[in-house]
Amino acid sequence: MAVQDKYVNADLIADKLANPALMSGAKVVAFVSTFETAVADDDGSVYRIAKALQPSLIPIQITIYNDAITASTDWDLGLYETGIDEAVIDADVFVDGISMAGARVLGSGVSGLTAVDVANLYKKIYEHAGDDVTDYKAGYDLALTANTVGSAVGTITVVAILIEG
Repeated sequence: MAVQDKYVNADLIADKLANPALMSGAKVVAFVSTFETAVADDDGSVYRIAKALQPSLIPIQITIYNDAITASTDWDLGLYETGIDEAVIDADVFVDGISMAGARVLGSGVSGLTAVDVANLYKKIYEHAGDDVTDYKAGYDLALTANTVGSAVGTITVVAILIEG
């Protein structure tokens, strides 16, 4: 095999305009969101951890930490339309079916992007939502959905790092 010396971005190779965020850096947007589950919370509860994320943001790292929550075995991380009781867009676009039954402390969090194929890590929020440049929403809520919320009180913290695309 020959020695390679080339740009890895296909747009640059084709002398097309490339997204600077993917080649030379971009502004970072980060947040930490912490909340408590309650014993009285029902399965199907939606915990909106970020409101109206800009559609052009690119999620590059999301980490979830949690207390051990008894019988809390099925959680998804995905996108909703902005606002309480607004429709789900894709509840498990980022994570599908993780358990919160075992504790995750700093250094042992679970990735909040496990449902994203490595080839799609460059995609913008609106693309993860299934929208395109002509019909994306003004903003998207990022939410954890508890399919099986569990039977105990617990703290969940989500740390997210996104870049402006």
